[in-house]
Amino acid sequence: MNLLEETLADIKRYGYTTAGVLYVGSEDGRVQMTWEQAEPFLNVNYDAGYGAQEIVKDLCVRFKGGAMLIRHEYDGKEWWRFVPAPNMHGAPFKIVKGEYKSLADVNYPMGIPVNTKVED
Repeated sequence: MNLLEETLADIKRYGYTTAGVLYVGSEDGRVQMTWEQAEPFLNVNYDAGYGAQEIVKDLCVRFKGGAMLIRHEYDGKEWWRFVPAPNMHGAPFKIVKGEYKSLADVNYPMGIPVNTKVED
């Protein structure tokens, strides 16, 4: 598998172009380059099948609107996973304790209501 070809295909699949890329780098943003700078380094071949993971685990493509592609891996099999941009105003929370649960699960066990609005 060629990482650059895979990345370009997924950028297109999710409705973006390389012009919409904010940066390519680590998920936390501590290491980053523009698309133009990073493109030559993405042109590497790797085995995307089961076995050992070959591409760094925190590589991401972050788009200007906040969405991103992040690397995902299972038993050495690798691919890009799309993470949509976060909502600007998410649902409020009151509970932060919950063993092995997410913030959404402990605060909204029946699912987050569609029109949750924070009161001023």
